[in-house]
Amino acid sequence: MRYFKYVIYFIIILINFILQTTVFGAVSIIGIKPNTALIIVVSIAFIQGELDGILTGLFAGFLQDSFFSLYLGCHIFIYVSAAFVCGYCFKAFYKESFLLPIALAAAADLYSSLVFYVFNILLRGYFNILGFITSVILPELVYTMLISAFLYRLIFYIMEIINSHSGYSRRLF
Repeated sequence: MRYFKYVIYFIIILINFILQTTVFGAVSIIGIKPNTALIIVVSIAFIQGELDGILTGLFAGFLQDSFFSLYLGCHIFIYVSAAFVCGYCFKAFYKESFLLPIALAAAADLYSSLVFYVFNILLRGYFNILGFITSVILPELVYTMLISAFLYRLIFYIMEIINSHSGYSRRLF
């Protein structure tokens, strides 16, 4: 029962990967898709702590890198570092607050987009960062924030079920 939550993380990331590569491609707005893998990694790191977030980010980043990236490790670095930073909020804030995870997902998406720009676009000679910000980063940021409001609640309730079955609860009251 101790490792059951890791199986659930694996299933969540796998389902997300399948949905992100199929369904979210059809739901894209002006060619922009939400970064749902990053939302899941940030949510798990915020709810369960940095270790669980890092493990989830490692697996989600490996899937993204192995199928869609030219460089192995770019998404792994982004997801693991975002999970590490968001995992520090684990003990300091209430998990029931839904505004902070949305803000964390937005900050992580902005960080992800800027690191992606440096590694994949700037090194290829595309120096128009203002055009990239207005055409890619800002629409993806808004879309990710909207999706994270719903996805965080889903992850929160799944983690509540897992924690209640394991006999461990993080609620204060």
